Amino acid sequence: MKPRAIDTLLESPPASYAGRTRYTQLEYEALLANASIGIAFTRDRRFFLCNPKFAEMFGWAPEELIGQPGEVVYPSLESYAALGQVATPLLAAGRQLDLEWEVRRKDGSTFLARMIAKAIDAQNTQQGTVWIVEDITEKRRAAAELERVHAEQELILDNATVGIAFVRDRAIRRCNRYLEEMAGAAPGELDGRSTRILFASEADWRDAGERSAGVAPGGTFVGEARFARRDGAQFICRARGRRIDAGDQDQEWIWSYEDVTAEREADLRVQRALDALERSVAERTSELQEAQARAQHLADHDALTGLPNRRLLEDRLTQALALSQRNRQHTAAMFVDVDRFKAINDTLGHAIGDALLKEISQRLVDQLRVGDTICRIGGDEFVVVLPEVKRASDVAQVAQKVIEQLAAPVPIEGHDLIVTASIGIAVYPEDGSDAETLIRNADAAMYAAKELGRANYQFFTEQMNQAASRRLTLESELRRALGRDELRVHYQPLVEAKSGRIAGHEALVRWQHPERGLALPGEFIQLAEDTGLILRLGEWVLREACRWAAAAGKRRGEKAALVAVNLSPRQFNDAKLAEMVARALADSGLPPGRLELEITESTAMQHTDATLATLERLKKLGVSISIDDFGTGYSSLAYLRRFPVDKVKIDRSFVAVAPDDQEQAAIVSAIVALAHALQIEVVAEGVETAEQRAFVERCGCDYLQGYLIGRPAPAPADAGAG
Repeated sequence: MKPRAIDTLLESPPASYAGRTRYTQLEYEALLANASIGIAFTRDRRFFLCNPKFAEMFGWAPEELIGQPGEVVYPSLESYAALGQVATPLLAAGRQLDLEWEVRRKDGSTFLARMIAKAIDAQNTQQGTVWIVEDITEKRRAAAELERVHAEQELILDNATVGIAFVRDRAIRRCNRYLEEMAGAAPGELDGRSTRILFASEADWRDAGERSAGVAPGGTFVGEARFARRDGAQFICRARGRRIDAGDQDQEWIWSYEDVTAEREADLRVQRALDALERSVAERTSELQEAQARAQHLADHDALTGLPNRRLLEDRLTQALALSQRNRQHTAAMFVDVDRFKAINDTLGHAIGDALLKEISQRLVDQLRVGDTICRIGGDEFVVVLPEVKRASDVAQVAQKVIEQLAAPVPIEGHDLIVTASIGIAVYPEDGSDAETLIRNADAAMYAAKELGRANYQFFTEQMNQAASRRLTLESELRRALGRDELRVHYQPLVEAKSGRIAGHEALVRWQHPERGLALPGEFIQLAEDTGLILRLGEWVLREACRWAAAAGKRRGEKAALVAVNLSPRQFNDAKLAEMVARALADSGLPPGRLELEITESTAMQHTDATLATLERLKKLGVSISIDDFGTGYSSLAYLRRFPVDKVKIDRSFVAVAPDDQEQAAIVSAIVALAHALQIEVVAEGVETAEQRAFVERCGCDYLQGYLIGRPAPAPADAGAG
């Protein structure tokens, strides 16, 4: 039904704005501007007025469409002419045109529209025509979809070719004859029976129940299981179910069952055929690609060693510098020169010299990362490009490994050749901002290494040498610390906000350095993360914390203490994390429920799918999960709802300023409300003043932690159980 205002418009359309009162003109302008369907006026087959909705529908601006011929909104001149043959007689007779017609947008796409038209003046059709257009594409699609769904429902109910059952609490309330025939049962025999009667074994039945148990009301489940007929014959059945209860204790489902045994066997045959076809196509494609790659390789690589040549070096180094500039990272160029190679070449001949260069090239390749570039630029000289390095000490470590590897004897034709290398290092941006400058400075540093006795590396600047040396020293000391019992675990209490009772402790690592005293994590954790030592260090902290928590409970004759342990990004991404946690729990005897694992919000949000998989593996062990530093990583509600999280710890930066900063206070209150809505407990970190404590308690935080509550300290023997 057309809106009343549109009826009025058709019954008394404006001949023009001229001659009408200003009030009437405003009425029509308001009508046109606010109409929810398209309205346009044509005269002499051209548009002379339209409302915004009409222009928007066809992808034009209103002022753009004025003066355009009517044919611009039709798919073709033929379509336009055909409509004219239908419309002209009706409009000339003063009658209304009402039909559905395909029309065209400005960008060429088409849609189905309902078009209503009437002459402005039936006595004088030269006055023009008013057109009312409505896009009915979605209506037609919805009607067709509704009709299709209705037909499918009727077909399922009357002529189902799959088994259908209504199930409550895993008992069949009623089913169709097709399911009875599938199971080899008599009519009515399955009614009231447990669904166990359908499955091949008790284990299959229990497994199916466990897989579908977590589906929420209104949710669906699709799975396959082994079923058995009355005569014992087994088959593969695909079960599709929708949970239809409102969350009651007794789950209600509608299930459909389909024998897919033949389908699975056919899938296997098809897959085997596809695999064979893919292998054949891949072999043909590979031949062509290999020929093209060989031609390109010859142009960009050294013929003897197969390494990139000087031409490719400049391109790779230029790209690495551009990337470092964007990411504010360092790129290093190492100029590697084989010491006294000329003497070997002159004494033993070029054939042995070439074989030696090939072995050196391979050793260089074996030492470097994916993404690094190793080039031979002539004779016994190589350049190594190390993009995206964080510190000079990382480059120094690579250079030292190269020197050590090249120093190993090389057996060639009965000779055990021992060679050394001098390496010069230049780092972007300190030592050069372009490829040519960086290579030149690395070359100069290489000569400095030769002057210092060969078989060493030198940075282009003394300052970088010193920094790299300090980091290598610290790394070496940290490696020794792991074996010298220099690491300590301190514990910081976590208390319940309402009662003030100790709910648990957070384990925090310290390094008792023999010379510098007690070192805090900020002095060495990042180094451990960068070098991979964090895996050994983190496992030690976890095992020590579990051992202490289990022992603390035994000393008091109570349940074990609750202990929280931080996981670094590298630990969290380790494929063996869940296995390591399970081993620590088993060895210590600590119940899984008394261990809480903390990851930072930024770590959780890096790769959300992988994060979810890792968290689910940890949750299966029975441990708790906490998101640390919450509020700094801008987690979305969707991800927080997906993750199996027990607690969030509000970052200390919010707590520190919240009582005096209304904006930060609002953020804290919002975080608490969000977490509680998701049944997640909230910990306020960094509580150092009474004002901060009062504020976070008003916000509804469940737990408190900070210097006001208690500082990290060596293991307390009488820690609260939590």
